[in-house]
Amino acid sequence: MKFSDSEACEVVIVGAGPTGLMLGNLLGTYGVRCRILERREEPFTEPRAIAYDPETLRLFQAVGCYEGLEPTLLKDVPVSYLNAAGKTLAHIYACPPSFGHSGRGTYYQPELEQALIYGLAGHQEVELVRGVEVTDVRETGDYVVLSLRCGDEEAGQLKARYVVDCSGGSSQIRRQLGIDFAGNTFREKWLVIDVVGDDYEDQEIKFFCDPNRPAVTLPVSKSRRRWEFLVMPGDDEEELASESSARALMASYGAGKADSIERSLVYTFHARMAQRFRAGRVILAGDAAHVMPPFAGQGLNSGMRDAANLSWKLAGVVAGRFDDQLLDTYELERRLHVEAMTKLAIKLGRSIMPTSAMRAWMRDLIMLTSWRFKRTRESVNRGDMIPKPSIAKSSLVNWKRGTGVGRMLEQPRVTKNGESLLLDDLLGSGFVVIGVNCRASEDLHPRDLQILEQHLQANSVFITTSRDEHADGRDDEGVLTDLIKRERGLLIVRPDRFLIDIVDANSSAPQLDWLADRFCLKNEVDELANLSTPAVHQQ
Repeated sequence: MKFSDSEACEVVIVGAGPTGLMLGNLLGTYGVRCRILERREEPFTEPRAIAYDPETLRLFQAVGCYEGLEPTLLKDVPVSYLNAAGKTLAHIYACPPSFGHSGRGTYYQPELEQALIYGLAGHQEVELVRGVEVTDVRETGDYVVLSLRCGDEEAGQLKARYVVDCSGGSSQIRRQLGIDFAGNTFREKWLVIDVVGDDYEDQEIKFFCDPNRPAVTLPVSKSRRRWEFLVMPGDDEEELASESSARALMASYGAGKADSIERSLVYTFHARMAQRFRAGRVILAGDAAHVMPPFAGQGLNSGMRDAANLSWKLAGVVAGRFDDQLLDTYELERRLHVEAMTKLAIKLGRSIMPTSAMRAWMRDLIMLTSWRFKRTRESVNRGDMIPKPSIAKSSLVNWKRGTGVGRMLEQPRVTKNGESLLLDDLLGSGFVVIGVNCRASEDLHPRDLQILEQHLQANSVFITTSRDEHADGRDDEGVLTDLIKRERGLLIVRPDRFLIDIVDANSSAPQLDWLADRFCLKNEVDELANLSTPAVHQQ
């Protein structure tokens, strides 16, 4: 296979892991012409990441891949923490649904990736090319030139307006750019065992908080299961990972007779983050930008959030609707949330893997005491300890509106023509203005409509709390009505479903000039400055 730098893409994605594949699906949804380059000839066939959260499922829904993923999911899985004596320190029931999906569960990664690969087939603008390695990236003016190799042979060059590096924690592109990957590599190593034909009875995630050898087990769909055991001082890692040793360790918890062991490997965990997520026209995402320990189950989910945040910004920039500087908000909005998730993962890891008997005793005492309080149990079962979706400190939010903005919009069920639907199924793939008991076309100033419809290309959706047959949907749960805190109002929502403004149903004066400024649209809409007030309001 040969490439020529005379053929330019709008975006090249390096790496066809979950983050790269999701980004490709999202860019395809926005009509962006891109290529995904993957050095492996075939998809991974071994499981790696294992836990989802509802934001990730919502993204699969957005790109039309949820139906393909859903059969591979194990949903609403409870979590137990047990001490060395087998006493329950805490038991977390299934999280309540959030953003329209199951609050917590597991998946089988090869099937997750396959669902995304199938999704790409629906986007003619996106091409997945395997067996291609990127050996060099060089920015020249308005493009990045990538030097490529197929096997042992040079494969020419390819030009792209932007490159997104999704090639993982060992990214060569990040190293070539001289971007530091600061953080820690943990001294502790873990033996990770994946089995097929699970013979363990409990369908729970269990943390065995035994200082003699901390362990974790997670059920996976289709009779699969993962086990993780801390490697202790004096262990022979090769022997520990052998089939006989792996089965003996599982048997100590009442398992070990699984049909087969899919893999048994010793892993070292890291908590690292790139010094910067962007170098000119090259952007880092997923593990290329940050890696974290697995104890909070947020590694892959954090990469999904990167793809959601970055995709619509790239789409708007390459389409000429946004200035390039909008891409700087990607790191600003993602770094704080990644840091919070990493701290949670480290904290959870420390709570389950102390090998000191005294520290384990203190941990047991604290957890048992805390769990006696109803407020603590309810808070943990709601998932309050997990950082909520947020774009704190972002310039792309009208923070003056107070509570509600800057957070991800919930996804209630709405009724349309007698059918119950999830809200996103009405919203489309881009920006959206949701009129609650009002219509954007009738209740916004023409200048605001111009910003939304022409420059942000926002969809308009009319949601009512009554039985108006002309509405796009009815808010039966009252979620949207609660947000506007009045009978009528409009919600401005980004493509990644973050709520960025709540405005009055009032066409007498512009309310959205801040959008033109913050989204780098100001020069394009200056022509609207002299737009007259609608005649109906002129006295």
